[in-house]
Amino acid sequence: MNASQEEGAWLEAADGKRHPIHGSCSLGRIAANTIVLESPKVSRRHALIHVQNIGEFWLIDFGSSNGTFLNKRRIHHPVRLSHGDQITIGDEVFKFHQPLAISDEYKTAVMQRTLREIENIPCWLLVADIRNFTPLSRSMQSEDLDVLLGAWIFTCKEIIENHHGIINKYLGDGFLAYWPDAATTPEEIVAVISALKEFQQKGAPDFRVVVHFGPVAIGGIASMGEESLMGGEVNLVFRLEKLAGSLGESCGVSETAHTKLGELAPARSLGEFELKGFEGKCAFFAL
Repeated sequence: MNASQEEGAWLEAADGKRHPIHGSCSLGRIAANTIVLESPKVSRRHALIHVQNIGEFWLIDFGSSNGTFLNKRRIHHPVRLSHGDQITIGDEVFKFHQPLAISDEYKTAVMQRTLREIENIPCWLLVADIRNFTPLSRSMQSEDLDVLLGAWIFTCKEIIENHHGIINKYLGDGFLAYWPDAATTPEEIVAVISALKEFQQKGAPDFRVVVHFGPVAIGGIASMGEESLMGGEVNLVFRLEKLAGSLGESCGVSETAHTKLGELAPARSLGEFELKGFEGKCAFFAL
């Protein structure tokens, strides 16, 4: 795939107007959105289209009362878009266009090139994930679950961005965020953790947070406004998140993050653990 095949994606409104999507595209009633929709059926900050995973576009609802619909079905969690999909928000109907799909071979090539060419940048990494999401989804009405999950994503996004972080990837029931070390103090990370722990106390929904510090490659498809995080440290933070889940911990930090935070964030040791795909044992801590 050459550069001309990285044309990206756009939304086409009912009147034929095209809205190019570059990086993230927010939709809602207030002027701060990328696409402003004036209908009273639309929430102030209603939904987001986000590019991640090398050229994939994902649709996220922010817990809007009237919902976001993909091909006439209300979405329950972040969902990947495909060329030709119909998105309905309030009375507005858009068609999503990404005529040239990104092949798995091309994604692999971008990742390998990025890892080879880009100098690793020390970053703080944070994964948040709703606990027991599957039983929760079975126990709730789907519309209530949509609002709960969307509102949780939106509140977490505000906490992350208010502390100068970037949400890099939305998952089915969680997200990955990062802060380049050069622009971030440990005090800022402690403030993020404190805000998320305060949010955890509200208990709806119950979620866990894991923080790590390490070098990552930041790449992706530049013409689409994408920054993807790559490398072993990204894999490690997701392994640690699973470990936190198995230990029943709501907030965990890796050894490197614990060392970097020092006395700013007193932690208790949970022990050392072998993690799949990693040599030796990893120390893990709870906050």
